Amino acid sequence: MPKVRSKPTKNKPYLQKLGPMFGGCSEEEIRSRTLPQLIKPNLSILFVGINPGLYSAYKGHYYSKKGNHFWPCLVQSKLVPAHFTPDNDQDCLGLEPSIGFTDIVSRCTRAQSELRDEEFDEGAEKLRDKLLKYNPMVVVFNGKQIFARFVGKKLKDVSCGRQSYRLPGCFSVFYTMSNTSPLNAHYPSVQSRIFFYDEIKALIAEQKVSPYWPVQVKSAASELNSERTDE
Repeated sequence: MPKVRSKPTKNKPYLQKLGPMFGGCSEEEIRSRTLPQLIKPNLSILFVGINPGLYSAYKGHYYSKKGNHFWPCLVQSKLVPAHFTPDNDQDCLGLEPSIGFTDIVSRCTRAQSELRDEEFDEGAEKLRDKLLKYNPMVVVFNGKQIFARFVGKKLKDVSCGRQSYRLPGCFSVFYTMSNTSPLNAHYPSVQSRIFFYDEIKALIAEQKVSPYWPVQVKSAASELNSERTDE
């Protein structure tokens, strides 16, 4: 397989075509793509990633890169049917529990180090607006760095698990798990990560029996259903 250039050519950034797995597209073309905002009122789970990588942007689906543990974990934890793959990300909206997807930054990059601080700041503000509008039961950050950026903390001050943070005016519970990259040495296998998903399922069950959820959130959701989504 031809090697993929890691740097843009002089005066012609990202014009060289990528390998066969990218269908002959240039990196410039793929970088221009974004992923859809898969979110609706009253979701059970909203997964928040950092930003689309090249392969996910090329495929148009979340966590598409081969080897990523995200979808195998969803399947093994029985949050989605056994045959689900990244191609089924939109179908997750209709599951029970329902699952949605978004990223804190929408711009596609080869590496997250390319993202600027102002992009994280702008993305965090947009995410807060989405959460206030849609009120998912559980918001799951796929990586501690994303949650740290969202709440303005240093990475060393963020731990995985349920977070004490609450967004005023939002009923969501916040949860952070280790990012699902296979390069993450702390959790080298799918099986080593399943406990995160078990804890997420427990939070959903807890939210469903909380006293405010059936009344206040459903009332808010019925109002939101009458509006057209702007994304």
